[in-house]
Amino acid sequence: MRIAVLADAHGNLLALEAVLADLRKQAPDLLVNLGDLCTGAFDPAGSADMQMALGCPTIAGNHERNLVEGDDTSSSVAFARPRLSARHLEWIKSLPATLRLLDVDVLACHGSPAGGDLDYLLEDVSCGRAVLASEDAIKPRLEGAGLARLILCGHTHVPRAVQMGGEDGRHVLVVNPGSIGMPAYTDDSPVPHAIETGAPHARYAVVTRGAGGTWSVELRAVAYDWDRAAEQARANGSPNLARMTATGRA
Repeated sequence: MRIAVLADAHGNLLALEAVLADLRKQAPDLLVNLGDLCTGAFDPAGSADMQMALGCPTIAGNHERNLVEGDDTSSSVAFARPRLSARHLEWIKSLPATLRLLDVDVLACHGSPAGGDLDYLLEDVSCGRAVLASEDAIKPRLEGAGLARLILCGHTHVPRAVQMGGEDGRHVLVVNPGSIGMPAYTDDSPVPHAIETGAPHARYAVVTRGAGGTWSVELRAVAYDWDRAAEQARANGSPNLARMTATGRA
């Protein structure tokens, strides 16, 4: 079983097209999309259309929740809302917050099983930068995962694969595929911090279940015309996003 994992496209249609072209060569058995789908100063409607057409298991991220709740405090959400149709918004409203797949062996969430769509599952940003959190910090964020041996999460845009030991002796693998369309950002919550991948590539992951139910992971970085995407963001009034899109640095 091979699963391609997408997350955090943020409306970057050019990056999304490149990722989908690459993953077709990987011939996955299943495609899963972890949310934050179409909000960003790129092409919200075009990226929504493409992700809807995939017809794959898809969950809502915090930006989908903000769209549904009418919260435009995020500039990305405020940009996207008037550019999305009623059809797009109805689809977004229909998306669940989490999904269990493959007879509960896999849990898909945007943030964390315990803390919802704003939780940083694997990262500690207390120093102003994203570093890997300690096992003691990660464990309580996994509460609610049940029997899942593979947890797929997004939200932080940082590609990672982290193995955790469960109390029953089972190993649990947590995979964040990174962001398709936004390789860096800054935020003020829970503290002011920057997320940087250091490269402008579009990210996704392929996870493969082997003998004994263990999972292997390939974190993929796909080249695409990020200068064109950056110019799109700049033309749409987001010079900071343009710089981050072209460099992967905040």
